[in-house]
Amino acid sequence: MYKHKITYFLFFFSFSLLSSQIINFKSNIQIIYNLKYKSNLRENKFDNDIVCLYLGDKRSIFQNENKFKIDSIIANQKIIQLPAGPMFKVNHVIFKDFDKGEMIFSELIDKINIGYMESIPIMEWKLIDEKKQILGYNCQKAETTFRGRNYTAWYTNEIGISDGPYKFSGLPGLILEVFDNDNNFHYSLLQIISKDKNVIFNKSVKYIDRKKMQQIKINNLIKNSNTNSTLTINPIEKN
Repeated sequence: MYKHKITYFLFFFSFSLLSSQIINFKSNIQIIYNLKYKSNLRENKFDNDIVCLYLGDKRSIFQNENKFKIDSIIANQKIIQLPAGPMFKVNHVIFKDFDKGEMIFSELIDKINIGYMESIPIMEWKLIDEKKQILGYNCQKAETTFRGRNYTAWYTNEIGISDGPYKFSGLPGLILEVFDNDNNFHYSLLQIISKDKNVIFNKSVKYIDRKKMQQIKINNLIKNSNTNSTLTINPIEKN
């Protein structure tokens, strides 16, 4: 009887601990982007991946769509076997809490969810008097510099949400396209879906600082590289 009580307590404690690490909120709009990027500067080729921005009430999650499916399985207490290497090309998750002015950046590396917390970056945007349409939305041009790269963005105030892909935010509307001036990273809109969807962020993260995280990612990329040539890493954040 005593053993049964201990077993029940441990199960309840483990379940409660796991549940407390899950942030669950309702997204009423999902923004699907294509990311075209160059990960190795020595090779003149680009990779592509589909990423999604889930927008809720003063919160958002930016991640690979397949990552969302994996987190849903984990949150429902189902057991899956995770590979040691990267599961997706874009393997990071960014959770923004605009009420707190904070964001969490996390990435699954060698089966360990590693990440860091930082303030949502305050980007100094310059609004440019140029306009174009993206999938029927009227957009205006803006420019900024962020951590070593110069960026051009196109945003629409027809969707009055100051957010965008990756860490980009701070404009008077939703960012539908953004790219650096060397065109190493290019987020472009594919689709906007307006429907309610429960989204999940697993905040059970081994927290380290941002610089250390960058070095771990570089080391992991080198370790998992299939090329025999010299790898010149091209991080989106240079500093």
